[in-house]
Amino acid sequence: MSSARRARRGWFSKNVAALASLVVTVPVAGWWTTREDYKSWYDAEPRDAVVVADSGTSYEGATWYAASVEENPEPRRAGATAELPPDTTRIRVHIRLQVDDLAVLDKPGLGGCKVYLRAPDGRIWDEDILASDFQDRPNSCTGGYDEKPASWRGPLAEYYVKPVAGKPYEAAFVFVVPKSVAASVQPTMTWATKLPEYLAFPR
Repeated sequence: MSSARRARRGWFSKNVAALASLVVTVPVAGWWTTREDYKSWYDAEPRDAVVVADSGTSYEGATWYAASVEENPEPRRAGATAELPPDTTRIRVHIRLQVDDLAVLDKPGLGGCKVYLRAPDGRIWDEDILASDFQDRPNSCTGGYDEKPASWRGPLAEYYVKPVAGKPYEAAFVFVVPKSVAASVQPTMTWATKLPEYLAFPR
């Protein structure tokens, strides 16, 4: 009777097929996840500019006109603080638009606008939502609804009432940016449903 025993198969030997499949599956899964993340980012990146002309550009149910940009804007609410981080400045952007059908104001789309300032090097700044002391117009693309605008807003406070069909009205957006880019930042506007397109307002 032989005393020799057959050697038992090791764990690696028994699982060689599964290990081989992992060698293929893990990189493919990683590549697919990375691809989907990149695609989501790329599709949400505003990169196709629709440039607003001085004579007006029709887009998203409204006609858009050239924007105006102010540094250290006035008027401001009485007692408003002007303290800012070092080497920064406050920018206020006025965007003028017109709707011929007021029903557009109630539909999804126009009211979902988001305004940014974009520097030539690609940096982007969001609106300063705490800057209400410097907000002399509504900060919505659908206009304002105040029955009696605050007096400190000045002679153009009429823009703070509900828009009228066929008549231009303004929205304003306030930002804080480095002084080094204050003269070069460009107002841009996006809608989640329109990306990668965006409206560009030349200065």
